[in-house]
Formats: sequence, structure tokens, C-alpha cells
Amino acid sequence: MADRFYQPDTVQCPYPYYEQLRAQQGVHQLEGEDVYLVTRHADCDSVLGRVEDFSNKAGPGLRQKALMGAEAAPDDAKYRVVRTLLTNDPPSHSRFRKLVARAFTARRIKELEPKIRGVVDDLIDAFPADGQIDFVRDFAKPLPLIVIADFLGVPRSDLDVFEKWSDDAAEVLGGTLSAERSRECHESLQELLGYFDDRIADRRLNPSEDFLGLLVNAVDKDEKPLTTQEMLAISYVTLVAGNETTVNMLSGMMMMLLQQNPEQLARVREDPKKIPFAVEEALRLEAPVQGSVRLCKADTEIAGTPVPQGSRVLIVAGAANRDAGVFPEPDRFDVDRPNSRHHLSFGKGIHLCLGAALSRAEGTIALEHLLDRVESLEMPADFTPEYKDNAVLRSMLELPLHVRKAAS
Repeated sequence: MADRFYQPDTVQCPYPYYEQLRAQQGVHQLEGEDVYLVTRHADCDSVLGRVEDFSNKAGPGLRQKALMGAEAAPDDAKYRVVRTLLTNDPPSHSRFRKLVARAFTARRIKELEPKIRGVVDDLIDAFPADGQIDFVRDFAKPLPLIVIADFLGVPRSDLDVFEKWSDDAAEVLGGTLSAERSRECHESLQELLGYFDDRIADRRLNPSEDFLGLLVNAVDKDEKPLTTQEMLAISYVTLVAGNETTVNMLSGMMMMLLQQNPEQLARVREDPKKIPFAVEEALRLEAPVQGSVRLCKADTEIAGTPVPQGSRVLIVAGAANRDAGVFPEPDRFDVDRPNSRHHLSFGKGIHLCLGAALSRAEGTIALEHLLDRVESLEMPADFTPEYKDNAVLRSMLELPLHVRKAAS
């Protein structure tokens, strides 16, 4: 059964497959690979906490074994992504996290809210008064892309190329890459890193208060600054992580509220205080990143299943988030669910996503303004969502809606 992981029908709707895995024993080795899927909430929670046994140096994504030999980084590549946050372990990881966390404090996220509201309103202003939109293209993708570009301190005029770079980087995480496509994505990454190299050089000459300016001026407790390579890696991770996950969350939330849970949408309209809970349920039920990878440091076991040294372990948040032992009626969208924030979509522990509060703020503000300013949101009755061929990222391709804006 575990070899169904990459199958197109599983990628399109993985949840019945996850349910079967959880019911059997929770930990399964992919056929012919050194990859183990962990699907129960308690086991995923345990692996996330066992940093002494499971390393983050496996990389942020997962590709099929047949594709692992595809040439991705030629020897003459100008830029290479060094380990900083996503693919690193303590004590090195701790240093980078402390430096970067200064940009994601509750106070700084609160200060960003007026800008987020402005971006949301601009996007809604562009909707027809009464007509068709593609919610993914016209709202879910541009919102986090604009927010993260402003956060980084790069011009909005570069958004189109930012979107391409971000999409290419995301494809590597779980897509079925050919050798040619792998090289194309590598070239895209080189362009992205070169772009940030130029911006960082500019910040050294022209100090700023944006994220790139913060990186240039950051020093640790020993007064040691970040190297250019380290700043490039952090900028790259911030762009991709700050964009892809929020796109997926916004698209999934809207689809679930309109198509599958209209009574919950009515509940949220009646009581806007429930909006943050709708965001949490969207994150739980449609984890934007379905799983995160760890590398087994030594022979060990997970829930009684032997896992050899050198194996890769995929912590399947998309499965853990629907574990009935933690979330009663796990497939039901419920804005009154008391423990909805116990999902693992943002990870846990030392690798808890630094941008979680920013993503939550974007989702909450987006839904608040959409419900306030758009009188009617209707999805075609026969619409069936389709997702990118990516076993790790849950990326909806399109979401057609008919919108009718409220009278001003």
C-alpha cells in the first residue's frame, strides 16, 4: 500500500490513503526506498521532538528515489544554499533561528497588519462588481507574494519573476522532476540567489529597516555577522516558505467553506470572532505542506517499527491532522473545535515555522475582509479541485468563483 504515495490519485486526494496507513500501524516504509511515512499524531509529535535521533539535514522536501540522481547542482554553480534554518540542526540552527526570530516577533507581525489589510483591499478592489474570478490567481497567490516582497524589502514590480522562482523552488520539494526539469529549477534558483546577492549588496550601502536590512546588520551574541551565503539562504527560504504555504492555506480554506461546509461559512459570517478558528481548521484539514523530512541518525524505532540509520522519515502532518484519536470526527470542518490548533501543519519544537503568526494573520485578515466586502461567493456546483503533481505541497491549480461585491 505504501507505494501508492506518489500515485496521481493519491496526490489529488491523499486522505483515504492516510486513513488506511494509520489504521494498520502508523509507520510504513515506501516500497523499494529508504523512506518511512509516519502518520499518527502521537508518533509524528514524538519524531518532531526527538532532535537527537532525527536530523533536519535530510532537506526540506522529498523526491522519488529514481529522481534522486538527477543532476541538480553542477560543480561550476556560482551559488549554493548553505544550511541555516530548514535543513540544519543545533547548535548552528539555534544561532540562525535567534537572529531571524527578531523579525517575526508578535509586535512586528502586529505592525504588519495595516499593510496586509491594504493589500487585501487592493485585491478585492480589482474583483468585478458582479462576475467571475479565479481565486487562486486573483487572490490567494498575489496576497502572500506581495506581503513577503514588502517584508523582504524588494519592489512589487518584480512580483512576476518572484512567483516563477518560488514555484520552481516549491516543485523540487515533492514534484516528479525529470533530470531536465531539475536542471531548470536549479538555474531558476541561481537567478533567485543572484537577485538577492544584488539586493544585499545594496543594503550594505543603503541601510534599511526591512528584512534584508535586518540580515545585513544582524550579529549574534559573539558579535559575529551573517555571511553573504547565509543571508542568501535565509532570504530564499523566507520567500518560498512565506509564499507557498499561505497560498495553499487560503485556497483550501475558501474551497472547504464554499463547497463542503456552507453551514460553517454561515456560522463565521454570523460571528466574525470565529474567523481565526476557520483558519486553524483549514490548516488542519488541508495542511499546506503535507509532510516534512528527517534523517535518521542511528538505528532506532518509531512506535515499534525499526528504522535504520540513514533512512529518511516523512512526518506526514496531513495524516496526523486527521487522527481521530486527537480530533473527534476528524474529517469535519468545525469552527467550534476546541483543539484545532493542535495540528502539526507548522511543525513543532525547535523547527516550528517562524512565519506561522504571519500566515495566520494573512488568513484571518483575508477572510475577514472577503466576508465584509463580498456579498456573495459562489463556486460552480460541479467543480472538482485539481492539485499540482506534488506529494509534499498541497497546491490547488485553480478555484473559479462568481463574486458579487457588497454595495459601498
